[in-house]
Amino acid sequence: MANLKKSIWGNRWVLRSIFKTIWFNFHYLPIKQAVKLPILLYKPFFLKLGGEMKIECDQGVKFGMIQLGRHGVSIYPNSGITFENRGTIVFKGNCSIGGNSAISTGDKAIVTFGNRFGATSTFKLVSYHEIQFKDNVLFGWDCLVLDTDFHRLKNLDGGRSKGYGQIVIGSDNWFGCKCCIFKNTKTPNYCTISTGSILNKTYDFPEYSIIGTSNNIEVKVTGIYRDINDDTIIYN
Repeated sequence: MANLKKSIWGNRWVLRSIFKTIWFNFHYLPIKQAVKLPILLYKPFFLKLGGEMKIECDQGVKFGMIQLGRHGVSIYPNSGITFENRGTIVFKGNCSIGGNSAISTGDKAIVTFGNRFGATSTFKLVSYHEIQFKDNVLFGWDCLVLDTDFHRLKNLDGGRSKGYGQIVIGSDNWFGCKCCIFKNTKTPNYCTISTGSILNKTYDFPEYSIIGTSNNIEVKVTGIYRDINDDTIIYN
């Protein structure tokens, strides 16, 4: 009984937005999925709820497998999550996006979250083309993922830049805080991206590398990576 009470109390945040959560699930998902309430929202702010949202995972749909807006970092605002959806968002499994975050998609956007996607706080995603996250991708605080410039640039010869490009993030990537991921970014599997990095191209590096842009160092092959199943710090 004590464990049950502890579990209920620990998940009391669900009640904060339960009615919006129920409506959101039935708005986007088939009834067989929606009744399980796989998507839990905390303090959602809806700018636009168009487009589509899908859950496509091998392990089946479960209650609370996708948690969006839950506050967990004390130094950032407890402001939930903002949605502006006109495109297609696909979840391939468990997903957790913390508070003070926002997702905005255009009409032709396709955003795919792989299984066990995690972003702790202040995660901003804007897509008007395509963004793919493979499995086990983690983001630290205050990161931006943006696949469009919202403008094009002209060349003197009359040519123009495309203004957008696909983003593909490899599996088991870990991004430090304040990273900015722009159009045309593609990363290998099993990579760590250092704090404050700006990515905007294909990084054709070996797996188990550290990628960064500070001090003009773009990659350091180290043979190490973050195993999210075994990364607990033991403080002496």
